[in-house]
Amino acid sequence: MTHSPPKRLGLPTQERFPKAARIRQRRDFVHIQRHGRRIHTRHFAIILASGAQQRLGVTVSKRVAGAVGRNRIKRLVREVFRRNRQLFPPDCNVVMIARKGADGLSYLQVRVEVAQVRSVMRRALAGTGRGPRSKPVHSDAHGGAPASLVAAEQSGQCSSSSSKGRG
Repeated sequence: MTHSPPKRLGLPTQERFPKAARIRQRRDFVHIQRHGRRIHTRHFAIILASGAQQRLGVTVSKRVAGAVGRNRIKRLVREVFRRNRQLFPPDCNVVMIARKGADGLSYLQVRVEVAQVRSVMRRALAGTGRGPRSKPVHSDAHGGAPASLVAAEQSGQCSSSSSKGRG
């Protein structure tokens, strides 16, 4: 009996996260951190730099959370990027550095926090920001999410597989 390889679920092209869309090398992280534009939110520092394509890198230090928490933050951020590419400027490299408290966020809260600074990211990348560092954007206890979205997430109606049973 011959076994065929398992079939992969066909994700839409815009929702895939191939290796080419990841920032993986230290020199790329360092270059973006030195030359990129910074935007601060309550739980993340987002650094943007022009690039040939849209790529994401995530950094979470041991100060933020233990190994399980760090991995969870990285999974959430990658999932937000993968499913919501339109929130990020096209043709740019994005490095998101997690801050304390990020390990307690849900998928929805990360998405809302990124959505709140969408226009700031576009301006910063276009060079029309206030300078190399943009003004911090802080959100409320629910990440600025509308009450209906927070209620939907808490009742388990949110469609994200990353937020089930968490938050």
